[in-house]
Amino acid sequence: MDALRRSAEPLSRVRALSGQSGDAAALGRGQRVLRDYGDRVELLLSTDGVLIDEVPRLIVRGLPARLEVTVRVEVIDAVGIRWESVTGYRADSTGTVNAATSAPVSGGYEGVDATGPWWSMRPSLDPGRPAIAFTAPDTALTWSVSCRTPSGQSVRQEIVRRWCAQGVVRSEATTAGMRSVRFSPVEGTAARPIVVLVPGTTGVEAVTPTAALLASRCGFDTVVLGYASDPGRASALVEVPLESIAQQVAELARGRRVGVVAYSVGTGGALAALAYCGIRVDAVVAIAPTHVIWQALREGGPPPKTSAWSQAGQPMPYVPVRGELLLPQIAGHALARVLHRRSASSQALGLRRAYAAGLRDTSAVARAVIPVERISAPLMAVAGDADAMWPAAQMAQALLDRRRDRGREDSLLVLPGAGHFLRPPVTPTTVDRSADLISGGTAAANAGAQQTAWTAMTTFLLRHLPASPHPGP
Repeated sequence: MDALRRSAEPLSRVRALSGQSGDAAALGRGQRVLRDYGDRVELLLSTDGVLIDEVPRLIVRGLPARLEVTVRVEVIDAVGIRWESVTGYRADSTGTVNAATSAPVSGGYEGVDATGPWWSMRPSLDPGRPAIAFTAPDTALTWSVSCRTPSGQSVRQEIVRRWCAQGVVRSEATTAGMRSVRFSPVEGTAARPIVVLVPGTTGVEAVTPTAALLASRCGFDTVVLGYASDPGRASALVEVPLESIAQQVAELARGRRVGVVAYSVGTGGALAALAYCGIRVDAVVAIAPTHVIWQALREGGPPPKTSAWSQAGQPMPYVPVRGELLLPQIAGHALARVLHRRSASSQALGLRRAYAAGLRDTSAVARAVIPVERISAPLMAVAGDADAMWPAAQMAQALLDRRRDRGREDSLLVLPGAGHFLRPPVTPTTVDRSADLISGGTAAANAGAQQTAWTAMTTFLLRHLPASPHPGP
């Protein structure tokens, strides 16, 4: 893994914006310094940890004591939206601002938080364009950091932060009409563990950044399964065969340890496939999970009156979604479009009420519950208690309750104030929705939750997926 990290170190580009010529000097491995010749102000950004889950060092020094300065962080995300944070700090008695020890005097977050300048970034949008959550690539982005003094002097540095290390290779394949995206470290053995990621309705591309980072950080092979017919997005979830997941997981598991990480509605198919099809795996992580099979979903219309999943060609028993409870939201969005034709208001829906009502149908729940006690692997369930998509924390608890006799190595992580989207950390969390779905939670809670969940998940996977070959068939 050290070799992987060395190969991933980016070249940082540094330039002065003060109108004077600049001078860059290295303070250590992976660090760059920008000097403003007027007051010898230095901007230090540590780039030793180039992967996105590491908190970049952000220090300004050489300032007059107690001077207030403005630090701006900017980036353009994978879909071309510009994000920025503008944070005011007051230098200490030594003339230093350190994001890891200095509380801001203005900006998008409060208190000492080294990750604050990164998660508090907000989108800059054209009029009439609603905000959507930060869209990560599965490669890298260049981030600009600048510091400006009251007199107008400014220093700036650009750093590359990566989801995918340079020593990790991306490839795609289509098997039986199903698309998969794979990330493989160049170094290592063919018997290294593999982690299979099963996305929710946001589709393959929403999960490939996590897959790239898992391969880069932990040294796993990772594969994202596109279990629906659309090449990039599971826009319809109607009687999808469990076999489409089970067969691919079984094939990948031959001769090596395998973990499964599933998200949102994908947890229903992944957990059911493992429980009903008897596929051997070594670790399972269910993020914003369900413990039952739900009614089918279709984009742009009412949910079909059938199951989201099927087995042996037959729709599985399911819990109905009370879609009529969403009518007030839909009507409100329609009225906003009529009254404000150029309104930037979001059309995304919070579905929690409709799903929570479904869970009150105890007879349907009993028929559709997933027998996760049949899964021999340890299970980690992760959920935010402010999930606006569905009652994920309640369903995560139900998963572990069903496994009490088996789950001595199971883990439940409920994240206070967090929503549905739980992605790799130290990225913007100020927008809590996609074009279609409201995730929920607050920006600060989601930022902390993503860091907590990522650390817990990687620790869990590394513990149960050691690099040694699997001892059994």
